This record gives sequence, structure tokens and C-alpha cells, in this order.
Amino acid sequence: MTDIRGHRLVTSLLGLSLLALAGCGQDDGSSQKALPPSASGSVALSPSHGGLTGGNLVLADTGEDSDGPITARFGETEVECPFDERSSRHACTAPSGGTPGTVEVSFAAGGNEVGEKTAYTYTTQGTQDIPVLTVDTETVRRNAEEIRADFPQDVQLGAVLKNGEPVDVFGKVIEDAADVDYLFVPKLDDAIALREAGVQARIAVLYAAQIEDIPLLVHYDVEVPATDPAWVDAAEQVLATTGGTLKVHLWVDTGMGREGVVPEEALPLARAVEGAAHLELAGIATHFSTITAEDAEAIERNDTANTTVAQKNRFDGAVAAIRNAGLGQDALIHAGASDVLDHGIEALYYDLLRVGGMFFSSSPPESSVYSWTTELTQVKTLPEGWCIDYGCTDPTTSPKKVGLIHHIPSRENELDYTVGGQQVPVLLDHGTVVTLDLSQVPDAAAGDEVVIDFSAEAFHMLDATAPLPVTTTGG
Repeated sequence: MTDIRGHRLVTSLLGLSLLALAGCGQDDGSSQKALPPSASGSVALSPSHGGLTGGNLVLADTGEDSDGPITARFGETEVECPFDERSSRHACTAPSGGTPGTVEVSFAAGGNEVGEKTAYTYTTQGTQDIPVLTVDTETVRRNAEEIRADFPQDVQLGAVLKNGEPVDVFGKVIEDAADVDYLFVPKLDDAIALREAGVQARIAVLYAAQIEDIPLLVHYDVEVPATDPAWVDAAEQVLATTGGTLKVHLWVDTGMGREGVVPEEALPLARAVEGAAHLELAGIATHFSTITAEDAEAIERNDTANTTVAQKNRFDGAVAAIRNAGLGQDALIHAGASDVLDHGIEALYYDLLRVGGMFFSSSPPESSVYSWTTELTQVKTLPEGWCIDYGCTDPTTSPKKVGLIHHIPSRENELDYTVGGQQVPVLLDHGTVVTLDLSQVPDAAAGDEVVIDFSAEAFHMLDATAPLPVTTTGG
């Protein structure tokens, strides 16, 4: 995501703004229509997709034999496109888009339509050559509605948008569908994207915030962790000059080794927060490391050999110490995540449940949150004894049909590649070029679609560390 220190958030990875959606399309609703994924007839755009900020060159072939200027309408926005002698195309500068999705593009010259209509897809920022990933927000919406319908009464619902793309689209869809009480995000940029998208729910940053960001936190009404008494003192100094109240959460590390203070440091930190005139203790939280279906019975027995029971006891002790000192009486207690809700471990519900992965679960091929496709750019047959990759460690033992695809970013999670309905092995993966074994797909040819799968069972949300251009579809 682009830095917001200039007080203007330009949407990109892990956050998109300027959202005004009942669904996820452009404000004019054109992305809700069934638009062609690429140019129809002789009409062609190069490229056929680009970032929301616009400003990129789009060369248009209208199929008309004319070198005069034309007007191109991207959704509801018109741009003038002079003729470019070098490419023999009309050169348009893409206007900015409101939200990821596909818009209709039409052309006119002298007030008269020319050529056929085509489509242009707005995406989050990403590398031009990387295949566009499509997010089906309708699947997320259905999940959100089902979660809310079955959610326990008297427990607040917090949606965790962590490593998800695009965060503001997801946030708005989930807020509308599930009427969430909280949205939890990993960093301030994500929180600002949600606010600029019109999200009204309370928003909390999960991890440490910088002191210099405090004026922005107050402006956007975003809650953050109080990491230690020194952070509290520094925050209070800033808030004394800006005014306003900053809501903070006290995280207790009960055995995760991640965010929060160890239990014995929780009470001193709560004293520091409550003693600061411009800070409010909004929540006390922890994160369980090892939730299993057997934990409910272990909690009933108080089986301290059980990891979850040990964490719960440490957390309950820290909360009791704080409240017995007359502090944090109104603070929300939250610890459970999706796995707690999934297993129905009511003893861990507390005041609020933080639900993340359940919003993004899917069951391909019936439903899928992510759709990532590319095409075979080259197909050939390698002779017997042909080297594969550097070092020639595994030459072919017989002629082997292979296909090449390009510009697939490296990822921690494994990717599955499917051609013609058949999952195919990867012979070579250099990122900029990937060689697939097509031995089981004898009819495969250059131009055939390649489906790239994240495996929904193991990977609910998109890892946003790679510059993937992302667009949306669905309601």
C-alpha cells in the first residue's frame, strides 16, 4: 500500500479506497454486467487492465481505418485519444477507477460511435506482466451472512482482515453482510483504506503502531495496541498536543511468542494506560496457539497439561489482576479466533470473537474466493535425454511434452497448475518462466488456459507480499 504520510491514501496492495459499493463494481454499476473479458471482434486494448490510479498508456485498436483523434469512454469517464503513428493505434491515458472491477469501454469520433465496445479491468497495483487475480466477493458475502446467522448471541463479532487483498473491498462487503462490531487489520494503512471506503465499524490495528502515527490514528478513529509503559508515555505526550482520546488494547502474550506483554507485565501496563489522560483501555486480548476440538473438555477438567488450558489460565489471571485493581472494567475481553468458533469452545468466547479465515473459506469448484489464470505461451516436445533446469540434474528419460507460462511470483505456499482439467507437475520454476509437464494433456496447445490454484483448504486469504494485480467480481 502506498504510504499515507502525504495525507492521501492511494490504494494498492492490502488496501483499496474510494469505495462506494453495494457490491464491488464501479459506481455506475457497469461492473455488475456480463462484460467480455477481452476485446470483441477487431477491437483491442493493450493492455486490457491497469491499476486503479490510472495514468497508464492504453493503446486502442478500434478496427476502423482512421488516424484522426477519437474519444474513449471508460465506464462513465471520457478521455481523448490521439492517433499514435508508431503503433498505428489510438493512444489513451486510462482514467482512475473507483474500485477493482471491469468497466465497459466504447469509442466515438466526431460524436459518432466507432468500432465495437470492449472491456477494461481495474486492478490493485501490481506488476503488469503478472496474470490478474480475480476475487469473488459474492463468496465472501455469503460466508459473512452465514457466520452472522449462526453467531453466538451476546458476543461481539470482529472480522480479521490480515494478509488479505483487497482489504477495503473485503471490509465493506463483510460489514454490510455481517454487521460486524470490529474490523482488525495488521497496519494503519489498511485501517485508513477501510475508513475511506466508508466502513463505520470500530477498527483496531493488531500490531504495534508508530508514535508519529498517533495524530492519524485519532483522526481516523483507529484503535491500537499499547505495547509498554514507555510507549504509553510517548503517546500521551503527543496526545496532549493534539487533543482527543486514543483507544488502546492491551495484548497479553500467554504462550504464542508474538504480540503482547507477558502476564506479569499486564497490570503495570494497564496502570500506565489508565493513568494517561488521553488514553482509554478499550480491550484486553490474547491469541491462542494450539486450538483443537478436545480443548472444551480439557478446559472443563482444567487440564493444565493442555496448551490451551495453560494459556487460558494465564490470560484469566492477568485479566483478574487488572480488574481487581479497579482497572479495565469496561474493556472488551477477546481471545478466540475462527478455530474457537468452528469448534464451539464457548469458554473462550469472552466478549468478542476475532473471525478471519472463516470469511474466506471456499469449496472449489462450487465456490471459490480466488480465481487466478494465465495461458500457455509456448508448447513443445523435448527429446529424450534433454536437460531440465540448471545443472541438468534430471534429464528426460523419454520425449516429453512441456508448456511454458511466465511471470508467476514466488510464494511460500505451493501452487497447483491445471491445464484442460488435469493438474500438471512443475518441471522448472524460475518465476519469470515456469515449465509445466504436459505429458498427461496430449492435446494442450499454446494459448490454452492454465488455472493457478492456492488450495482453499490450506490457504484462506491471499498473501499480499507479491505484487499481484487484483480485481473483483460478484455482488
